[in-house]
Amino acid sequence: MRNYKLLANFQSRWHGLPALAVCIWNTGLKPVRLSAVPILLVMMLVAAGGCDPNKQTRQPYYGPTLPLAEVIAQINERNVRIDSLRCAGTFSANLIDPKTREKTSLDGDLTLLYQPRRNLRMVGKFLANTVFEIGSNADRYWLILPQGANPAMYWGNHRLTDSRVGGLLPVRPDLLAEVLAVAAVDGDLLKEPCPVVRFNNDQDCYMITWQILLPDRWAVQKEVWYDRATLQPRSVLLFDDNGRIVLRAYLLKPQPVGGFEPEAKIASEYQMYFPQSGSTFVMRLNDLARSQNGVPRANTFNFPGDRAGVPKVIQVDE
Repeated sequence: MRNYKLLANFQSRWHGLPALAVCIWNTGLKPVRLSAVPILLVMMLVAAGGCDPNKQTRQPYYGPTLPLAEVIAQINERNVRIDSLRCAGTFSANLIDPKTREKTSLDGDLTLLYQPRRNLRMVGKFLANTVFEIGSNADRYWLILPQGANPAMYWGNHRLTDSRVGGLLPVRPDLLAEVLAVAAVDGDLLKEPCPVVRFNNDQDCYMITWQILLPDRWAVQKEVWYDRATLQPRSVLLFDDNGRIVLRAYLLKPQPVGGFEPEAKIASEYQMYFPQSGSTFVMRLNDLARSQNGVPRANTFNFPGDRAGVPKVIQVDE
């Protein structure tokens, strides 16, 4: 119950795991204090490259590959059919307040609703009580923390989003819809953001970056790694205009989504890291469906406004 109260009020005192123990905690093992970790184990963790699932040993591939247009066409053959998602599972969070550096950790139950392209709603519960809601639609994004001493909703406009948001919130609700990597890819290869492909022989995957033209230069906006054999997304990297990562996500364990014929798969585990705050957020989905009882529908992603049920509403992009 203590951790539940702490998550709902990230402005108050936070309790979290030692940074070096995050990798151990994410595997489901009991968290340990840094002082309890033998120096040899620390060296082994560093040598192993942390928790990066892409560090696993793979057989390099030097065979034939597809041109970018064909890769995108095959990705879209699957993605255009994913017109909605209703998924349930669990979450684990290790959140750090960017201002105070106070920490908290928590896990609980999660419901995820999605429609292309930016429509997303995630509700986290602990002991049947809602501890957060993350939402996004075409225009706005929001984070609601309904419990604790200072319940509030934080929201902003997608058109005004910049690096300041990462300095205010432990997670970036404006970016989470991109992590699913299930939206259709624009087939116009010269339209911004322009896709560029390179092939990683060691990881046996296509690495597609999307670039935008700034007043003085080109900048990479997003990078997605797609498995060569299955074209399932394996990782998503989102960048600011200076090329710094603002969200890194590993997409693991693809599973079929009920309600699609032919079969469509998405990742069932998402390991996310937000470098600006140092926060991590992991969601594991075990009930994947196209919809349930007509949900999600159009009004599922309406901006809550004064119906958020909290006394304080804070706009983060003013």
